[in-house]
Amino acid sequence: MRLMRLLAPLLCAALLGVTPPAAATDETPISLADKAVTLTPSPAFQYVAGADTQDFLSRHWQGRPLAGGAGLGLLVPVGSAPDPAWLVALSYDGSGHVSDLDAGRLDADALLSALKSADSGGPRLTGWAQPPAYDSASHTLIWATRRQADGGAVDGLDYHARLLGRRGVLGLDIAARMSDLPAIEGQMPALLSMLRFTPGNGYRDYVPVADQSVTLGLSGLVAGDALVKGGLLDHLWNGIRSQNFIYLVAVLIMMLGAPRLRRYWGPKPPPARDQGPPIPPPPPRRQDHDGPKGPWS
Repeated sequence: MRLMRLLAPLLCAALLGVTPPAAATDETPISLADKAVTLTPSPAFQYVAGADTQDFLSRHWQGRPLAGGAGLGLLVPVGSAPDPAWLVALSYDGSGHVSDLDAGRLDADALLSALKSADSGGPRLTGWAQPPAYDSASHTLIWATRRQADGGAVDGLDYHARLLGRRGVLGLDIAARMSDLPAIEGQMPALLSMLRFTPGNGYRDYVPVADQSVTLGLSGLVAGDALVKGGLLDHLWNGIRSQNFIYLVAVLIMMLGAPRLRRYWGPKPPPARDQGPPIPPPPPRRQDHDGPKGPWS
């Protein structure tokens, strides 16, 4: 008994020493999109890296389509293995900054009409599961569409979220069934909290003119090329109202108007003083002739 009392502390210390520090390791942020984004893992989701995406989909997704690209990898709800009912495809488009100036002009009916006109193949798009909604505080755009499955019932769901950054847009796309919508909406705050733009890459870090921008706007993120096909003039007008275009026009106006402003408001040259009548030029100097020189030359 006395020997057990002496060995008990040693056994406890040994067990604590071999226990892996799972919490510290699991919470280490993962850099994505050339260090523009960080992903902080959560116990509720399994992260599948971009290099392992195709292998995971072939084994557990059974050839089902995704709702978007998965260049940055996948987030799979824990407990849904071996074949999850839904998963999150992560992507990043670094084509340029997308402005939210049209946040107050999102026309859900016009966007749905454009999406339907461009829809071809696969389950037919039938309407909104969630109309486009933009959160100006977090610069996050969310929308979801319903699709008609093979049986004729409307049960297909494509759920999308876009996080606007300084030089690009982070995408979360979910392909699921309509019955999964409550679970997805319940998990969306946790999903969004896992992803962050690194310092210097957030939406408010955008530098007009210096940083590249695209003229999509929020409507373009929802409808994409369908918006151009369905309403080219509206798309061009949104581009004209983009931040870079406005700043460029302002700079051109200042450059062209600066000489005129200096002419009217700048310092005036001093008036010329009266110096009297002009002085006549001196008479031309007499030159020697070319004949023979005399004795007095």
